[in-house]
Amino acid sequence: MIKTFLWELSRRKMFTLWWSIGVSVLVSITILSFLAIKDEAAQLNQALSGITDTAGSFLGGSDLFSPIGYLNSQIYFILLPILVIIMTVNLASSLMSKDESDLTVELVLSRPVSRNHLMFGKLLAWFTILFTVFVVSYGVAAVCVKIVDMPINQWNLLLTHAISFIFSASFGLIAFALTAVSRFTRRIAGVIAIVFSLGGYVISSLSGFVDGFKFIAKLLPYHYYDTVQMLSGKVDLGLVIYLVGITAVALVAMSVGYSRRDIG
Repeated sequence: MIKTFLWELSRRKMFTLWWSIGVSVLVSITILSFLAIKDEAAQLNQALSGITDTAGSFLGGSDLFSPIGYLNSQIYFILLPILVIIMTVNLASSLMSKDESDLTVELVLSRPVSRNHLMFGKLLAWFTILFTVFVVSYGVAAVCVKIVDMPINQWNLLLTHAISFIFSASFGLIAFALTAVSRFTRRIAGVIAIVFSLGGYVISSLSGFVDGFKFIAKLLPYHYYDTVQMLSGKVDLGLVIYLVGITAVALVAMSVGYSRRDIG
C-alpha cells in the first residue's frame, strides 16, 4: 500500500503543484478584490437590497458585500466547491482508471499485492493531494484576509475552508467508489458525481421557489451546505450526517466491489 501511495504521489507532483497554485491564485484574487469595495460595502448592499430571492439563493444569500457575505457569495458557496469537485472527481477517475486503461494493473496484481492494498494506496494518495491543496489555499486565504483587514474569526475561516473542501471532496469520493465498484460504474462515475453535485446545487437553490423541489432538496447535500453559518462558527447537523454517511458507504462499497470485480 505504501509503495502504491508513494508511486501515485510521484506521478502527480505537477498535478498537485498546479492545482495548489490555481486554487490559491483564484482565492487570493477574490479576497484581495474586497479592497476595491470595502469602504462602500454598506452602500452596495443597500443598493442591491432589491436583489431577487431567486438570484440570492444561487449565491448563498442576498448579503453580498459584508465580510461574511462576500466570502460566502464569492468563494465558499460555489467558486471553491466547483474547483475542488472538478479536481477531486478528475483525480479519482484518473487514479483508478489509468492503470486499467494501459493494462499495467494486471502486472501489479501479479505480485503479492492485494487489491485492497492497491486501492487504499491510491485512496491515500488522493487524500494527500487534496490535503496539500487545502493547506496551501487556506494559508493564502488566511493571509489575504489579514491584508484586507476583514473582521473574520480565523478559526471560523479555517472551519469553513476545511468543511468546504471535505464537502466538495465527498463527490470525488463518490466517483472513486463508483470507479472501483465495477467496470460499468467506472464508465459513468465522473458523470454521476458531477450531476449529483451541481444538480443538487441547482435544485437546492430553487427549492424555496419551486414547491416540487422542496422535498427533493432535503435529500441532497447542498441543502445543508450553509457557508454563512460556517463563517459564524456553526455547522449544520444534516451536513455532518451526510459527510459521515457517504464516507462510510463509499469505503465499504469500494472495498467490497474492487475485491470482487473483473479488472481490466
